[in-house]
Amino acid sequence: MKKSVVILIAIIYVASVVIINFFGMKMSVYNEQILVSSIENINTADESRNITIGEYNNCKLIKIKAESDDQTSSIAKLQLSWRVYPENATNSKIKIYVTPTKNVEIYEDGNGNQTGLLFFYESKTVYQVTLQSCDGTKVSTVIYVSIY
Repeated sequence: MKKSVVILIAIIYVASVVIINFFGMKMSVYNEQILVSSIENINTADESRNITIGEYNNCKLIKIKAESDDQTSSIAKLQLSWRVYPENATNSKIKIYVTPTKNVEIYEDGNGNQTGLLFFYESKTVYQVTLQSCDGTKVSTVIYVSIY
């Protein structure tokens, strides 16, 4: 090879590196998994349903007045609402855990997915409810529910 050809190839190489560094190169990432970073409970007080919000052990406390429900035979029910961050997480499903497990039921739809609807069958108990991500990160948030 002649010197002029080698020099021309080197100049083209350096020029292409400079141009790509200056303008950038579009890069597509396929099958990128966006993991859950946090979960926020967004339940609010509702005077008409006797639901108030407070604080217990530095966590959100939801207080519900016990009222018998003939349809479900429960004394209180609560529909949990939450927001997963980031909002475009690949798997934003949540698993709900309640402690103590006695006298509480977590409603599941026909596909076995938890909808966030909780039925309580005993008053004067404080339940610890944990909302945990299902994407493998085990990110969770804890709220307390008191039936009075």
